[in-house]
Amino acid sequence: MGRHTGRAVMVALALTAGLASAASAKNFGSYGTVFPIEEPDFLEEIISRFRAMEENGGLEQMERDMQQTTRDYIARPAIGAILPPAEEYRAFEFDPSITLDRDLTDHEGRVFAPAGTRINPLEHSSFSKRIVVIDGDAPAQVDYALAEGDELDTLIVIAKGAPLELGRAHGRRFWFDQQGVIVDRFGIERLPTLITRADPMLLIEEIPVEGEGQ
Repeated sequence: MGRHTGRAVMVALALTAGLASAASAKNFGSYGTVFPIEEPDFLEEIISRFRAMEENGGLEQMERDMQQTTRDYIARPAIGAILPPAEEYRAFEFDPSITLDRDLTDHEGRVFAPAGTRINPLEHSSFSKRIVVIDGDAPAQVDYALAEGDELDTLIVIAKGAPLELGRAHGRRFWFDQQGVIVDRFGIERLPTLITRADPMLLIEEIPVEGEGQ
């Protein structure tokens, strides 16, 4: 008998002995009330609820509510940034430069801009459009923005308001400053604000307009 065969026999004998011992163990019976273990089928419960909603019209109403919520959000994305109107002209320069917090590498892993490098995006971009940031709910500011230029040279960004409604009314695209990114990035405090390129900086101008009824 080989070493491996002998080991297999020993394991088999040990298992047999264990099973025999378990079979001869004394049965002490059951004490107390014994309840069957039942776990609710949550998937079936959810499905049954949906079926009930489908029967009483609740599911269809939920769909309509979700669709309306989506339409409302697209029409007026959010309250937006509530900023006061500009009461007097103010201008300041903004440096858009950033400092890299990590190395930038090409597709072969070669570093072309090490961490700590200061980069001015204006040096690598030909973007030259004016950006007008306005309160889309202030008609005088909307009129001012439309008079600044067309879509070829001017972007109209609303800090709050209804971009689709404005677009339909004026035949022009209005961009919404989602989560106030532009307002925060350029330190805008009053509206309307005009942002123009003035290499190597950006020129930020707060421009008061008449007819706001403030």
